[in-house]
Amino acid sequence: MKKVLVVDDNKLVGKLVAIYLGRFGWEVECSEGPFGVLNKVKQFKPDTVLLDINMPGLSGDKLAALIRDKVFEHEFKVVSFSAEDEHTQKELVRKGLVDGYFVKSNSLEGLEEVVGWVTDRETAWKVSCGR
Repeated sequence: MKKVLVVDDNKLVGKLVAIYLGRFGWEVECSEGPFGVLNKVKQFKPDTVLLDINMPGLSGDKLAALIRDKVFEHEFKVVSFSAEDEHTQKELVRKGLVDGYFVKSNSLEGLEEVVGWVTDRETAWKVSCGR
């Protein structure tokens, strides 16, 4: 079973995403906000980290940079999950901070496809998916 860590400062959004991705067979854990994420990644060993970009205290792009700089015992992908416009999220992919993105909207439809597609890619730098 593939595993995803959802990092979002909004607890309700995290739970909704967990329920939604769970329907597609993903094992999901949530982190309410950016603090403690590095330890959660180390312990849970996700295939993908779904990362909100607009979080108080430590923004998702800065957290993504910290994640990229840390050496973990396993490989995983990072997908930005934000209401930020598509251009801003594509820039995060271009900078190599994330492997893909999903623009938050009123629907989670298609999120499982983006997470699955990014997770299964060998060469993350080629990824630029979103809705």
